[in-house]
Amino acid sequence: MSLRFMRLEEARTLLGGDAFILLEPEDVIAAKTAEQKEPELWGFDLSSKRIQRGDCRFHAAGVVAHPAGYHVAAIIEEYGTEAPAEGPRIVNQVVVDVNPRGIIRVRTAKGLNGQIWELKPSFLTTAALRRSRRAPDALTETHPHRVVGTTAIFRNDIEFPDTQGMTPTAFVAQSTDSRSIAAVAKLGLLST
Repeated sequence: MSLRFMRLEEARTLLGGDAFILLEPEDVIAAKTAEQKEPELWGFDLSSKRIQRGDCRFHAAGVVAHPAGYHVAAIIEEYGTEAPAEGPRIVNQVVVDVNPRGIIRVRTAKGLNGQIWELKPSFLTTAALRRSRRAPDALTETHPHRVVGTTAIFRNDIEFPDTQGMTPTAFVAQSTDSRSIAAVAKLGLLST
C-alpha cells in the first residue's frame, strides 16, 4: 500500500472546508448515530487542522511549533475553553506536599521502564484551589511533545510522617518523572 500525500488545501477543495473526517470504527459510528450522539465522535477537523471530538470536549491533537524550531504533534487540553486575556493558559497543576522538616510526599508508580518515584497526589484538590482563587506558587511550561500550555505549581505545607516522603534532593536523584522534578525545582526546594 502506498500513501497518497495531499496538502490541506487539496483536501479542503476535494471535501469542502468544513469537513469532519470520522476516525471511529464503523460499529461505534453506527451506535452514536442511532443514539443521536454524533458530536461525541472523534475525527479530523479540516477547519481547525486537529483530531478532536465533534463537540469540542476534552482534548485535541494537533501539530505545534516546538521551541527548538521544528514541529511536533501535541495534545491541546481543554481546547474548547477560551484562553485568558492576560497570563498563561494553565492546563494542569501539580501540588507538592511539604512537611515542616522539608520532606516532600512521594510514592512509587508504574513507569514505562518499571517502577518510578513521583509526587504523591495531594489532598489539596483542583476544586479547592479554584474556590480559593489561590495564585500558583510557580509556573512551568508543559512538555511540548505532550501537552500545549502551562502547569501551575502549588506548595502545600502540611504535617505528615517523614516515612511518607524523602528529601527533595534524594527525590530528584531517584525520580525520572519530569513533571514532578520540574515542580520541585521551580518551588526552590532543591536549595534547602
